[in-house]
Amino acid sequence: MVHTTDSGPASLNEVGAQFKLRSLAAALVFITTLLLASSWLVFPYFFDGETALEDASAQVVSERSANHRTLGQLLTRYADGPGEVDADVLFATSVYFDRTSTPRAASRYGPDDYLIFIVNEGVHVGELPASLPRARLIIGEDEYAPADVEGPVETDHHRTTILRFDRRDVFGDPVLAETASPVRLVLQNGWDDADTAREVVWDWPIVYPAADEGIGSPILVMSLAAGLLSVTLTPCLLQLIVVYVANLTGTGAVQLRSGQAVPAHVRRRILLSALAFVVGFTAFYTAAGAVIGYAGKSAQLVFAAWSREVALGAGILVIAMGLWTGIKARAPIVCRLPAAGLVADSYSGGYLRSMLLAAGFSLGCMVCFSGAIMATLFVYVGALGSASTGALILFVFSMGVAIPFLAAALFLSRAVTVMDWMTRYTPQVGFASMLVIVAFGLVLVFDQFHAVSDAIYPWLGLE
Repeated sequence: MVHTTDSGPASLNEVGAQFKLRSLAAALVFITTLLLASSWLVFPYFFDGETALEDASAQVVSERSANHRTLGQLLTRYADGPGEVDADVLFATSVYFDRTSTPRAASRYGPDDYLIFIVNEGVHVGELPASLPRARLIIGEDEYAPADVEGPVETDHHRTTILRFDRRDVFGDPVLAETASPVRLVLQNGWDDADTAREVVWDWPIVYPAADEGIGSPILVMSLAAGLLSVTLTPCLLQLIVVYVANLTGTGAVQLRSGQAVPAHVRRRILLSALAFVVGFTAFYTAAGAVIGYAGKSAQLVFAAWSREVALGAGILVIAMGLWTGIKARAPIVCRLPAAGLVADSYSGGYLRSMLLAAGFSLGCMVCFSGAIMATLFVYVGALGSASTGALILFVFSMGVAIPFLAAALFLSRAVTVMDWMTRYTPQVGFASMLVIVAFGLVLVFDQFHAVSDAIYPWLGLE
């Protein structure tokens, strides 16, 4: 005789209900994670980034102009003498270059190796002599000839000549010591029939006015960082969020698949992976700020010339990192790829992978949007003329993104429901994470970054 009970169907219904509840809870956790990671988006809605950037730019331009006027007056001497030619000389010291020029512009003069004098000649009647000024530098009892003289020979009424003298003598000793001593420059160029010499003098050491710290002030740094965050890099960061969350879930799947199912271990791995990801894009943007601050427009030309090659390389790197995630999670199909066994047996922490993924995606993003993003960065960060300040601004900018990202990782790592759900579906979660990351790698390879952002922007009201 066969006995039947209704416990089987009831149990199946109960399991089905629990599965639905777990799936719903997991979906809510992922949505909340995305919202936390996206919380930096309050900037475009509540902060007028364009005004902040314009105000900061005006401040930089104003300070540069003020330094040009102030230091120009302090360091310029009029070379008086007979004849119709007017001549003045600017002693372009290292301090002068530091306060008025970008490092890139100053480097061609070599202020660390030379004493530099800029001679301006002008005549209202007749023409200038068809030769460059001859010069002697006299410091104390010693006299020095110029290392080189640069300027146009054939000119009519105005000419600028660059005189450079070695900072060290033939014995390797500094030409200018710390002790007080006048610096005398003697010039001749046939400005009158007797070829009379003209002399200009500076007291040494020179007493400079106090430097205005406006360019490196915390207020300017915060203003530029917030302005860039709310205007410039939004297209990149919107897509970086998706890649980041896919990386987090993929990391969790890898750890669970590796047998480390104890929640404390998984939480720690997820948080460390999130930190590595944040370090990756922070290091990249900070380095970019230093390069832009130092090189300015020269770096922009390099980015423009190599944008497609860089984007292609970045895309391939992102795709490789995505495949790594799928292989480590023993995702279906992917684990059968050539050399998958070597990847599967490699170190399972994946922190370097997270860093490379973040840096590669950020690099590809910047070159894919080189017209809008790079131009804006060069205008505002490059105008500062300081590698350290440029690095600081983009570091602060990165922190505006890093804090929400880490908060999202902390929330996800403590969601026990998701951990249980991922334990059941580890290969599938790894596979889905891999697909998302690889898809964005393909976006970089085929230069379709704009298409993704164009689809997202109208929904957010940011077009």
